Amino acid sequence: MDPNITMPNPDSAGSCDPLPPGPAPRWCIVVVVLAGLLGLGLLADSIAASSASYDEVAYLKVAARWWRTGEQDEISRMGSPLVFWKLQQAPLLWILDHSGHRNWVDDPLEFQSRLLPLARLSSLWIWAVAWSLTVVWSRLLYGPRAMALAALLFVLSPNLLAHGALITMEMPLTACTTGLFLLFWRFLQAGDRRAFWGAAALAGLAMSCKYTTVIIPPMLGLIWWVDRWRSGERQPVRLTFEVARGMSGFLVVMGLANLIVTGFAVLPLGLPQAEHRTLKQVVGATLRPWVDPAMQLPIPEELVGFANQLVRQREGGPSYLFGERRMTGWWYYYFVALAVKVPLTVGLLFLGRGLLLRRSLAANNHSWMLPTIIALFMAITAAGSSRNYGLRYLLPLAPLAIVWVSGLLEGSRRARTLAVIGVLGQAVAVFGIHPHELTYFNAIAGGPTGGRRILADSNLDWGQGLKSLVRLQRAEPALADMTLYYFGDTAPRHYGVAGTHYLISAVSVPENLPAKLSAGTEFLAVSASLQWGPWGPDDYFQELRGLTPVRMTDDQTIAIYRARDLPEASSVSH
Repeated sequence: MDPNITMPNPDSAGSCDPLPPGPAPRWCIVVVVLAGLLGLGLLADSIAASSASYDEVAYLKVAARWWRTGEQDEISRMGSPLVFWKLQQAPLLWILDHSGHRNWVDDPLEFQSRLLPLARLSSLWIWAVAWSLTVVWSRLLYGPRAMALAALLFVLSPNLLAHGALITMEMPLTACTTGLFLLFWRFLQAGDRRAFWGAAALAGLAMSCKYTTVIIPPMLGLIWWVDRWRSGERQPVRLTFEVARGMSGFLVVMGLANLIVTGFAVLPLGLPQAEHRTLKQVVGATLRPWVDPAMQLPIPEELVGFANQLVRQREGGPSYLFGERRMTGWWYYYFVALAVKVPLTVGLLFLGRGLLLRRSLAANNHSWMLPTIIALFMAITAAGSSRNYGLRYLLPLAPLAIVWVSGLLEGSRRARTLAVIGVLGQAVAVFGIHPHELTYFNAIAGGPTGGRRILADSNLDWGQGLKSLVRLQRAEPALADMTLYYFGDTAPRHYGVAGTHYLISAVSVPENLPAKLSAGTEFLAVSASLQWGPWGPDDYFQELRGLTPVRMTDDQTIAIYRARDLPEASSVSH
């Protein structure tokens, strides 16, 4: 670690630190406060509207077991980090233990319908942190009006709202990366070494929220190199060496921070037998005698989870795009996801920010860092991802995009008008889909109905539709005579779904699944990620493609058909 890293030159044209912005107009403060309250209100309203999304039940179970026994090996074997679920659930678990609800912690699966909304509620502070950091960054970068615009754009983002209300890893990662990018920007802007090391420490925490963090240090190193080149340094070999030395220190602090937040937990690599074979194939016959003993040595547990995730990335995973299934994904998947899952006015804001503010704002505020990181992140994701599961993988870019376009409200009249249009467009998007923001698709996609033909999984149906189905069954009791083919990882009975159920997860199908799609009931219901997505047996639900559902759940994730409308060979008379 090098404590004497070369700081950006404060006298250079690329590193000038502008004067601190003056006091914010009162209306800006009012807008920020009201926006924050609106966001929390929208999240609180949506928390109870949906059942568990995929993996939320697993995180409930893992957290409860860790709270009771300290055991957490299961989640590392799953290829997931160690800290994000503790940040979300530990305060709630303490409260439950001290409020007469110990049995909820003892059996989280059975009590999930009551426990999950509370767990989601207890994690809203993480959304609030990400929102606050975004607002503060806009204030520092552009001024008070930009701060107000950023507050509104963050609150009125369907995707940030969707994942802010879930106990998954996306929002903890987004909060951490927003903080570390803000600190690294501050380091470039003012040469503040504390900001550099603070960013490294936050990167260590982010690594224990999602392993996507691994691509961030190389991006920051490149940003730093470019910044110093722009400031006038023209010795590429020396420059590269100094940046590499500084980023080596960054990685050391990042690793130490990760060890601290994980409690110095260790675990033998000890992968399951199938993954042993994969590893042995990689190392080859010569090194195989050393593989098994080495895998029994305890190493930092976070590395075990990361290794498991690398194996899964190498193997690929079922992906879906435009009606096609594939195990290795598409390089352009996330570009398509951006085109159909983000409100159309966001593209307008980006275009306006690029065209209208090229010269009107200070050129020395390092705002170029934001779109550069976005571009680098997109390029790495397009080149390296073999598991295309949803737009959520790009969620850490949302605050950067919001901060960058927020400068519009500090610009000309045309720029300010465009900012207002952007806010109105996002408001229409959110209030048109609330409280089911996870299923949002823009007008180009045709909303959730058209979107199912383009994307699936966490873009639309992540298993969260059981409560919607129960509401429909209560409104129309005849729908209780139903056979449900459900995608998720929890039994529909936990939410009171009536009828016959077949639970199909990402890793298994039930042993009693009929050889051919059939129903011995009046109605047949199917999750969108089975009918249109990558899960379930190939072509199993093909016969539904030409049929029109008689009902859809209010979140558009489960379609209901009359069983008699199936081809006679597939339907069992009721």
